[in-house]
Amino acid sequence: MATGTEISSLEPKIAEIAESSMKQDRIPGLSIGVVRGDSIISYYSFGTQTLGEDKPPTPQTISRVASITKTFTATAILQLRDLGQLELDDPLLVHMPDFTIANALRGTLEGVTLRRLMTHYSGLRTEHPLTDWNAPSFPTAEALLDNLADIDVVIPQDTQWKYSNLAVGLLGHVIEQVSGVAYEQYVYEEITDPLGLTNTRFELDPEQKQLQATGYSHPKPGEADLRLAPYAPLRGIAAAGQLHSNVEDLAKWMSFQFSSGRKIHSSKVLSAESLAEMHRAVYLANDWSNGQAIGWRMNRRGDLVMHNHGGGIQGYASNMVFSVENQTGVVVLANIWPAPTPYVLAEDIAEMVIRELGRLPEPDESVLEPVSEQDATPYLGRYWAEPGAYVDVVYENGSFGLGSPREGDYTLHGPAGLVLDPSINQEGAFRTVDGRGAGELTEFSLNTDGKAKSFRLGGFLYMRVN
Repeated sequence: MATGTEISSLEPKIAEIAESSMKQDRIPGLSIGVVRGDSIISYYSFGTQTLGEDKPPTPQTISRVASITKTFTATAILQLRDLGQLELDDPLLVHMPDFTIANALRGTLEGVTLRRLMTHYSGLRTEHPLTDWNAPSFPTAEALLDNLADIDVVIPQDTQWKYSNLAVGLLGHVIEQVSGVAYEQYVYEEITDPLGLTNTRFELDPEQKQLQATGYSHPKPGEADLRLAPYAPLRGIAAAGQLHSNVEDLAKWMSFQFSSGRKIHSSKVLSAESLAEMHRAVYLANDWSNGQAIGWRMNRRGDLVMHNHGGGIQGYASNMVFSVENQTGVVVLANIWPAPTPYVLAEDIAEMVIRELGRLPEPDESVLEPVSEQDATPYLGRYWAEPGAYVDVVYENGSFGLGSPREGDYTLHGPAGLVLDPSINQEGAFRTVDGRGAGELTEFSLNTDGKAKSFRLGGFLYMRVN
């Protein structure tokens, strides 16, 4: 089943590779959302939420999304940094002094920083010894904190990417220590509730459980039938993977990520600057084919770089892949684990859509106003500034601004647009759009005849020369 027509030409190929994934991994139900900007432009549903029932998944169908939780945890750490309550390069010891009893078999305890914990370069072992994926069973918060002596740093920091649920689980306790609020409550109050992620929860209420897909495990050796997957809460390492969610909510979470690439960023959850910092590579592979950002992985396909994070836990596999530059991404949820193909599937579909549709332009939500040709006339001309920079103030192709440099010109500020900002009550003052002076005021001084004689921008005084 599919909804949305913007990528209708791709639907046969999407259906083909989705059905191939289902066959290869024996996936009972598959839920796929294609996100562009602030909305799901196409949704695809395959199979069933529960074997033996005609119950296709919907965008509201809830799954455990496991390690996608880590991206919420990283966001919380960035929020607390922005409030001045911690620094990303703080050693874990600063916020968890008892960590001094852990063991540095390789590397150092001081080298276990918050940034390295978020990026999987801390050198910590993958799991706490009390974690038992076979049972399954995970340590309580009390057991985790009472058994810090059992935690080992097993490789030197920064020597290789080493995925660690334990590392991100510990960050949840840092969030509690620094904020004074339970980790789960903090995520609800500061992240999911403000973004309207109403079905993104650590534990589901009875109504939400009615929306949950049934999770399955593969047969044991020698058996043929899929099994109902067991449920075990992550308890003391909840920050590493306890969340449940659905395509609808994860699409909103993805759209929030897109806002780091927009000129207008209205969210109070995280500033555009901090969100962009979160998306920048902290570590890169030697061949630049992949990297690790704060909370997000990065993969390169040709000229296309996409962020991603997947999740896998008993009964459920998930992945979300997106390109901030293209404002496009894909969410995939499956109700079986392990299921390796959804991770490739999300990336394959995202690349297809981006190649087909290209970059999504940013909606024009600005209150800035264009300048008419008549109003621009007094300012048009050629200007010069020390130590020898020229720029033309022009009205071209229906737009007012600083022109492209002429041959031989040394230019500092052109080309760039100039627009009216209604919040600025100053004659001859225009907001600069693009270029070195983006966001700054270009302030003209006028002669008594009303014609501009000079302007200031970015510390430079430009004088009219004709």
